[in-house]
Amino acid sequence: SDTLSKIYFVDDLGVELSSKIETKEINGKTVYYVNENYLVACFDQEITEETITQIAKEKPYYFVMRDSGFANDSVATNFEQIFTTYSAETVRKVL
Repeated sequence: SDTLSKIYFVDDLGVELSSKIETKEINGKTVYYVNENYLVACFDQEITEETITQIAKEKPYYFVMRDSGFANDSVATNFEQIFTTYSAETVRKVL
């Protein structure tokens, strides 16, 4: 389930499980913010370049999403370039 996935990755990245988790909606997708911008995650489907760009512009330390979440192959192909352009330092994890 999404909740278990979130808990696993929060724990895996060295974030306390008691950390503050907020949700925001970006382009109709639910995006989770743990300890503000330390860890940002989106587990929705059909994530577009616009959504990824908006998240990258927020410069999270970590960003996590599902491989199956990309809207299409073009978004998957451009994912790294979007982060390189807007937030090269972000550690990205696609599952």
